[in-house]
Amino acid sequence: MKTLKTLAVVMFVLMAGCNTPINHCANSTEGDGVEQEVKYARSFSINLLTNGALIDVFNPWQGSTGVKYRYAFSESVDSEDFKHCEAMIPMPVRRVVCLSTTHIAFLEKIGKLDCVVGVSGAQFVSNPQIRRNIELGQVKDVGYEQLINYELLVELRPDIVLCYGVGAESVGYLQKLKSLNIPILFIAEYLEEDPLGKAEWIKVFGAMFGKYDEACAIFSQIERDYLDVKETLAAATHKPKVFINLPWQDAWFFPGNQSYMAALIDDAGGDYILSHLEGNQSYPLNFEVALAKGMAADVWINTGTAQSLADISREFPRTTLFPAYKEGRVFNNNSRINVAG
Repeated sequence: MKTLKTLAVVMFVLMAGCNTPINHCANSTEGDGVEQEVKYARSFSINLLTNGALIDVFNPWQGSTGVKYRYAFSESVDSEDFKHCEAMIPMPVRRVVCLSTTHIAFLEKIGKLDCVVGVSGAQFVSNPQIRRNIELGQVKDVGYEQLINYELLVELRPDIVLCYGVGAESVGYLQKLKSLNIPILFIAEYLEEDPLGKAEWIKVFGAMFGKYDEACAIFSQIERDYLDVKETLAAATHKPKVFINLPWQDAWFFPGNQSYMAALIDDAGGDYILSHLEGNQSYPLNFEVALAKGMAADVWINTGTAQSLADISREFPRTTLFPAYKEGRVFNNNSRINVAG
């Protein structure tokens, strides 16, 4: 399949490099160090200390409200100042386990891939360096959620396990890690609704490794590039109507108009054809309703595991009636896949 150029540009700048950064790290002083500016993300705050950082993470799984975890990264973890923190992690951090492959991208940007000693779902890792280290046995697959290999985790002696939660049930296996004295840090970038909010989580990674200024510089360039693309596309006279996804188990799921995907489509100069769906949750629509929307779309993106138009026609022959299908305006976000998908 082809690549949808405007959307691809917007997605690309989220993980772009840094050349001439804007300084967005000037901040006000708080009681616990110096509070840092967070412009787009809603799930974290950072206070820099003389020899470390305090990181607060808010509502780190879907549906959570009023939940807050505080983590202390410091060269002096025995300080009484940190006794109420969820975890106290000594700096420098040298050994990391990532329970989501998305964490690897952030570590790559700040030059800390060598710290990765464990991952969850090794078959889904696309980063060449980490894949090579997996093959060499230098990075281990620790399993997934309820099937985590705790014995292996203990053997890896991680300074920190970067985790995520998809629901309150996730707390169970994370409590097990805590009982084994394995420090964890919730990474909740996947819950951010603003695309730049997702990218801004690089500041958390910078803070935990003592590279906060570098992380700020990287994010500032990402922000600059993203907003430049957004401004350019906002001037376009034509906004193509955009349809997304493939059905799953007799329903077609579409995100609401406040979701990350809806924001990406809008910023990329598109008109999300299901923008009447409110909020940031996902809505299951029946096949007939979805087909009617697809018939009115100019562009169709994110077509699941399909590698070609033929794949789509075999599984869902009625979608071949879509104008986007007939005219070859179907694009999938699958440029970085491996043999496991």
